[in-house]
Amino acid sequence: MPSGLPWSLVGWLGVSGALMLAAPAPPDPPPPSEEERAIEQRTVDMVVRDAKRWQREHGDRTLPWEDARGHLAIVIDDVGRELHLFEQLLALRYPLTFSVLPGAIYAPGVQLRLRGDRRRYREVMLHLPMEPARPEAMSEGAEAQETFLRRHDDPATLRAKVEEALARVPAAVGVNNHMGSALTRDAAAMAEVMQVLDERSLYFLDSRTIGDTRAEEIARVAGVPTLHREVFLDHDPSAEAIEAALDQAARLSLDHPVVVIAHPSAEVVEILGRRLPTLHAEGVGVYPLSRLVAATRATPIEGNSPAAGHDPGPERPKGEPVFRGPSGPS
Repeated sequence: MPSGLPWSLVGWLGVSGALMLAAPAPPDPPPPSEEERAIEQRTVDMVVRDAKRWQREHGDRTLPWEDARGHLAIVIDDVGRELHLFEQLLALRYPLTFSVLPGAIYAPGVQLRLRGDRRRYREVMLHLPMEPARPEAMSEGAEAQETFLRRHDDPATLRAKVEEALARVPAAVGVNNHMGSALTRDAAAMAEVMQVLDERSLYFLDSRTIGDTRAEEIARVAGVPTLHREVFLDHDPSAEAIEAALDQAARLSLDHPVVVIAHPSAEVVEILGRRLPTLHAEGVGVYPLSRLVAATRATPIEGNSPAAGHDPGPERPKGEPVFRGPSGPS
């Protein structure tokens, strides 16, 4: 017997346990009355009614993949540097994809917002800073807050930087390059990046900020699911040019899935808010980027390859020299 435990207490515990074992099972609960069943059914009907109303008035407008005439993924880059435009883009009733800068001041908060409503899934990516052709751009303005992957980094440093950036954007299911017109040309550096992404089962989107990028090619060699950006909506930031670029992307999407990149601006918010309902009515659906990655892996689409002759387009002018593709206007 444990020291200090009186025999009377031991006996009481034994008797109590025996009585509990000998006690009869509790009776079955009475069946619900007709009134209780009616109340339960009315409650279920109200929940279903309210859910359908919410979906009709506030839910995402989506098209089943097989029913859509065109398939678009719209990636919003540079997320986390401001909140006003971000909130307007988040409120759009279409599943845009948001690529978060790891060093941005609001990066933690926007990830919470993007994951805050399970009824409206919004895909999160890491917008991974990479060395541009003009190195001084890495220290200008808000870029100074970021840790860039550089060509002179050794493999261990590259891996550490990628892992640290992913730790800052833990909601990410994929990665695309921020700037990177120098680093994405470097096959050895991109192989180190892809090794980390492969280990974590992440996809890679080549933003194609330069025409001779090796990023998508190296991703495929490494077995990382990958696509590339085909249209920049806001290379020319005017509303007219943004609308024309969106229309171009929609036309291309009738032939193959198209990835579009845009950046938070009042013009982008206005054009997407006005034009996406029209495109939806015309059968052009907007999908999370991972849906396009999955579809392209299942059925390789020649039109979505840089070798297919589509204009790779100019890079986003964030301090990097503009690349003009071999065909088509930039």
